[in-house]
Amino acid sequence: MLLSRPYKAFVLGLGLLVILMACNLFTRPAAGPDAQTLQTLAAQTVQAALTAQSSTAAPPAATAGAHPTTAAPTPTTAAATSAPQPTPTTASPSPTPQPPTPTPIVPTATPTPKPCNLATFIADVTVPDNTEFQPGEAFTKTWRLKNVGTCTWQNYSVVFDHGDAMGGAPVVPLPAVVAPGQEVDVSVNLTAPANEGTYQGFWRLRDAHGVVFGLTTGNPFWVKIKVVAPTATPVPTPTPTATLPPPALLVFDFYQQAPNATWYNGHSQTLPFPGSTSDARGFARYADNALLEDGHRYRHVLQTHPEWVNNGLITGHFPPFTLSQDGRFQAKIGFIALSDGTCGLGDVEFRLYIHRPPAPPHRIAQWHATCDGTLQNVEVPLSASSQPIRLILQVAAGSSSAQDWAVWVNPVVSSP
Repeated sequence: MLLSRPYKAFVLGLGLLVILMACNLFTRPAAGPDAQTLQTLAAQTVQAALTAQSSTAAPPAATAGAHPTTAAPTPTTAAATSAPQPTPTTASPSPTPQPPTPTPIVPTATPTPKPCNLATFIADVTVPDNTEFQPGEAFTKTWRLKNVGTCTWQNYSVVFDHGDAMGGAPVVPLPAVVAPGQEVDVSVNLTAPANEGTYQGFWRLRDAHGVVFGLTTGNPFWVKIKVVAPTATPVPTPTPTATLPPPALLVFDFYQQAPNATWYNGHSQTLPFPGSTSDARGFARYADNALLEDGHRYRHVLQTHPEWVNNGLITGHFPPFTLSQDGRFQAKIGFIALSDGTCGLGDVEFRLYIHRPPAPPHRIAQWHATCDGTLQNVEVPLSASSQPIRLILQVAAGSSSAQDWAVWVNPVVSSP
């Protein structure tokens, strides 16, 4: 069989390649092309032989308008045989989903129901804090409270809670039925302890079922006093603003006649003389050497405190006397100061009545006074009378009787 020229060339080239490879098995490789290069050369030789063989074949019929295309052999390099390297892909991080913004829920305010039993403090009607008493002196403490609960105070009581009892009863019934919104004055009778010092007692209210309650603050109400030993206080001689008549011309002295007067309050209750400073019905007494609102102490001081109610009264009907010639009524009026020397809440009207029987008593003078640090000098002319006359002193409280410690200093009737 005759071989074609291209085929012979192919066989010859393949044989040469085998011989060269066999030689390399027994010979130290010299510096030169490596195995990969030799494989490449062999591949190129085979490719060249195949190309030459294909070129001897009859070309296909040319298509009209078409140009024959001869493919150029593409040399294969080491770079062509290397496997493509994968391109690393960096995954983009997915955004973290954000939680939805919560919608704030505004709670609906629920009104707090008003409790059944609830009280609020209005005023100290008597014995304000740190009032001074002598050892063993009796007094009455009165508070003004308001019912701010929803229940009516019926069969309610004042009960001692803790602190200094000061001889008070542990349970004192309220004086009246108190509806919601009404005020009431509640009182307890106490006695100053025997030793000097400061004492404080705390009290609460108790309902008909035994439930004890206090004020809106949750706290009890209290009484706080100071017990002081009696001391001899030097009495300065006051400087009179008006010269009083000589004793021979003195017609009537209200200070000296006070024990002989008849004393009443606004409810026509007869009051003793001297009265107790803790008597809620009102009282009249001597108050010599007491510190008055002007900062001085005086002799011949007559204290007249109205009943401890709104618009309370105290009235003194003095014995009759004869005014043979024209005369005048004279006095200083004002208030006793607090224990620290300052003014209290005094606000009263001083009144003077004259009674000429058989005519009824009628008012001849009145003076409004508040505790302002000064005493008022008052004077009223009186006409002579052949018949005995009777003078009446009266003090009227305003809307509150708290701290109405009204005094008449040296009240007299004299003739010129």
